[in-house]
Amino acid sequence: MLPVAVFAYIMKLRPTLLLTTLLSCTSAFAATETVLPGDAQWASENSGGGSSTITSTAPRSGNGSLELFGDRTRFFGLGNPYDSNSNIGLLSDLASITFDWNIATDSVSLLGPDYTPALRLHLWDGNQRSELIWEGAYNGTYGNTTKGTWYTSGADDNFWQFQTGIGDSLVYDRSIADWQSFYSDTAYIAAVSIGVGSSVGADYHAFADNLTLTFANGQSTTYNFEVRSQAVPDGGATLALVGAGLALAGIARRRMSR
Repeated sequence: MLPVAVFAYIMKLRPTLLLTTLLSCTSAFAATETVLPGDAQWASENSGGGSSTITSTAPRSGNGSLELFGDRTRFFGLGNPYDSNSNIGLLSDLASITFDWNIATDSVSLLGPDYTPALRLHLWDGNQRSELIWEGAYNGTYGNTTKGTWYTSGADDNFWQFQTGIGDSLVYDRSIADWQSFYSDTAYIAAVSIGVGSSVGADYHAFADNLTLTFANGQSTTYNFEVRSQAVPDGGATLALVGAGLALAGIARRRMSR
């Protein structure tokens, strides 16, 4: 938000400068979008008996988070992973993707005890469907994780690749920036998801929240999972400021014309 002192100073200048300054503040900003249960842009896919649902069990930034139980479940959104016509942005334009995660205190894993939820980018490159996947096992979380504690993945963390019909790439130490050079310039993101992989067992239990996508133009959006609506997000406050600025600019113009 524009500081009060700066706003007051600009008001002493020409109204057009006020408008220009306000608009420049919104050209690249971080916005938060609240995802509620039943949101049409998000869906749960459970192919292994698990579940992924927004609940109030372990709130992160507000009154809820995504709760994950059991084996082979995912909560995907913004598009359809299996539809080649689903396109939410070019992979080459993606600057980073992060999320918050928490392994529940009562979680029992058949894999590592510090097994984390998986964050996935679902991609299409021509006719080839693939996924870039973040998991804690390849990012130093094993042996360094306390159950019941929230952590945030890093923008430069490692992702591994799965390709339909081909399988795992067996490369686990490449960042999103590294992977971008292995795809064509037209490769695009069909959807994103947070979930649990296979073989972790029915007693696995974890939480996730604040999935953040940041693109090269500076546009950053955080998807905050909540059980009910919250206050106006930062992006809304910024737009409200622009509206107020436009109104003040109109008043100033009228005063100058008298």
